[in-house]
Amino acid sequence: MKNKRSINKFLICSIMAILLFTVAGCSDATSTNSNSSTPKETTAQSSSTNKSESASQTETSSPIKLEKAKVTHHTDGDTIGVTLENGQYAKVRFIGVNTPESTTKHEQYGEEASNYTKSQLYGKTVYLESDAGTTDKYGRLLRYVWLSPPTAINESEIRAKMFNAILAYNGYAEQMTIQPNVKYADYFKKFCAEARQNSRGLWAINPNGTTKGDGISAPSSSQNSNNTSNSSNTNTPNSASSLNSNNNQSSSTQSTSTEQQKVPTQTSTTDNKSMTVYVTKTGHKYHRAGCKYLARSQIPISLGEAESEGYTPCSICDPPQ
Repeated sequence: MKNKRSINKFLICSIMAILLFTVAGCSDATSTNSNSSTPKETTAQSSSTNKSESASQTETSSPIKLEKAKVTHHTDGDTIGVTLENGQYAKVRFIGVNTPESTTKHEQYGEEASNYTKSQLYGKTVYLESDAGTTDKYGRLLRYVWLSPPTAINESEIRAKMFNAILAYNGYAEQMTIQPNVKYADYFKKFCAEARQNSRGLWAINPNGTTKGDGISAPSSSQNSNNTSNSSNTNTPNSASSLNSNNNQSSSTQSTSTEQQKVPTQTSTTDNKSMTVYVTKTGHKYHRAGCKYLARSQIPISLGEAESEGYTPCSICDPPQ
């Protein structure tokens, strides 16, 4: 009887041990399966994230921050109007370059520069890059205008894709560096020098350029009536001299002759006041383009504004007065 009980106890203990072992094995297997699925899920999530990041990097492959815009308006050679991606309209003034005037004032090669900018940009999508200063005193955006996003910032990319630079090396613009926007100033200086050395664009008509107050302006209406409509602006001074000579030799009364002679003088004074001269942040004199005192900074203003603000002419570069 005792042996039978012992056997029963042994069997019961054996069965319990087997059950415990089985339960423990299933638990481990479940745990192992659970743990083994985690790396797979993590890998899948990581792969999905990498693909997303890769796509994002492809869309923004440019090494600089750019704002996409469409050119919807044209002003002149160095100013355009754009519609930004948020639907807002803004005027954009190109940084680092200055084209001859073609709006309220007409300088030689101004019309050509204006037409070139319009032909290259109007209706197209561009990419705007800002510098340290974002707007000018007129509220215009100060920007570098890229025709397409650059893949790197080097001379070849700038020469091929940045419209500011394209204007410079094709001779449509002179360099105009105003602090603090100087990121690409050295490139503009080089490109303008190349255009000047090769007599391209505005450098072909005047070795000193035409945007720095050199006295070139549109002829008066009285002069136009005595010249053919196709006459070049470079002949304006000779035409004016001829007109005055004819007036002096006229058989008209002295009062009529005097009135005719006064007209060019009044027009010349008005034109002089609208000429562009340059001042510095700390100086008290105004200068002509290329003056050695403009090496660090140059701020363009009209001659009339310079005089009204108390600036006096530089004795070194002898600017217009």
